[in-house]
Amino acid sequence: MAEEGLVLQSSHKFEIDTTPGAVATYAVLGAGLNNFEPSPNEELSQDNYLDGEGFSETEVTGAQLVISFSGHRKIGDPAQDFIFSKLLSIGKGRKTNFRWTLPNDDKFEGPCTIANIEGPGGDANAKGEISFEIHFNGLPTFTAAP
Repeated sequence: MAEEGLVLQSSHKFEIDTTPGAVATYAVLGAGLNNFEPSPNEELSQDNYLDGEGFSETEVTGAQLVISFSGHRKIGDPAQDFIFSKLLSIGKGRKTNFRWTLPNDDKFEGPCTIANIEGPGGDANAKGEISFEIHFNGLPTFTAAP
């Protein structure tokens, strides 16, 4: 059973496969990153029906789990180096596998696409700011904590 209390975001664990198409080699993704935001990126169908008295109904018709990351570029970190090596890649060049372990040890994992790679950028006297997204392709596998 998970411990009760507030969740510290640093207790999440993210791993990215740096050798897609071969035997998987997972690198921990976290160095230099100070923010992440998961989103189900839902597709909605909103309809009005005659019996709804002018009010709409919403149906979730699709979704894609997307995790947005931001922070600072850390050269020499295997996960970041892999992601930024894909900056000018398209198609299959942006695909790999990803694992997200939650603080209670539940896991989401599956194939993904690295998208919206930005940076490093910022002021001359600041660390290079970066951002990118991990888009799970299809429904990720969910494994409940033991």
